Amino acid sequence: MAQAIFKSWFVDFEPAKPFTEIVQVLGGGTPKTTTTEYWDGAIPFFTPKDASGLYVLTTEKSLTEAGLNHCNSRLYPVNTVFVTARGTVGKLAMAGVPMAMNQSCYALVGNSGYGQHFVYHLALETVEHLKHKASGAVFDAIVTRDFESEIVAAPSVEEVSSFEGKIKPIYEALLNNANESIRLAALRDTLLPRLMSGELSIANLGSAK
Repeated sequence: MAQAIFKSWFVDFEPAKPFTEIVQVLGGGTPKTTTTEYWDGAIPFFTPKDASGLYVLTTEKSLTEAGLNHCNSRLYPVNTVFVTARGTVGKLAMAGVPMAMNQSCYALVGNSGYGQHFVYHLALETVEHLKHKASGAVFDAIVTRDFESEIVAAPSVEEVSSFEGKIKPIYEALLNNANESIRLAALRDTLLPRLMSGELSIANLGSAK
């Protein structure tokens, strides 16, 4: 639905600019994997393996503060758009919590006045165009110059603000649903072993939450 709104507003839109005049294309990095104090901390660490849905709330790997301080990634805020650049190329996701990112992805952050929901939909269109251009060839990587070469819609700040206002409630609901799914999964994982062991019965399940 949100992408349909985007297309109705901004496809074949004038004026147009290079993608990188609207969106910052930022990188990431990985701290030394042999330094144990850099890993298994509280900071989610996004890699292409984690691009399985719109909002990413949990990641396979995580960093400590020391790990974040010793890699080439900043801590990206909620709604940062990630695009996978190697491996499974061209998958998009959004940060549901603040997180760092490895070097096999790009973080896309809108310049002043360009909100992150607009950036997400602009990136969807841009990546699809890159895939189309690569038709018949192996689409095995995205590099910064690919984004630099893409000419995209460049609406005014006021137009972007109107678009953001229309679709923001959709994304807030999606993020809330994703958080609720995580909460329910954690509750299931806590209660199921107790039910299976007989420590907890269905009769007293309500009081155990």
